[in-house]
Amino acid sequence: MNSTGNVLITGGTGLTGKAITKALLEKNYEVTILTRDPGKHTPGNARISYAKWDIGKQFIDAAAIAKADYIIHLAGANVGEKRWTQKRKKEIVDSRVKSGELLVKTLAETPN
Repeated sequence: MNSTGNVLITGGTGLTGKAITKALLEKNYEVTILTRDPGKHTPGNARISYAKWDIGKQFIDAAAIAKADYIIHLAGANVGEKRWTQKRKKEIVDSRVKSGELLVKTLAETPN
């Protein structure tokens, strides 16, 4: 059976990301998950792959962007992890904005 396409997921190792990955696999998509440490993940399915990204260093594996047909951006600091102080609110917003900016920048620089 042919693949429906490749979906790149940020935040794919989290609770929501895992559920979306499962649903996509059931619909015959290939899934690439961006993670800080791809070596610590074992796909368990030939249609899942892991690629490196590092928001702090402004790095994304360009090959992962190049093969993506769709992107689902779920990455960001866990909103339920700590009390919402002003510092924590800034961390939550920054984690989403900076990762989103990195995706846009990489898409602009990488043929897809």
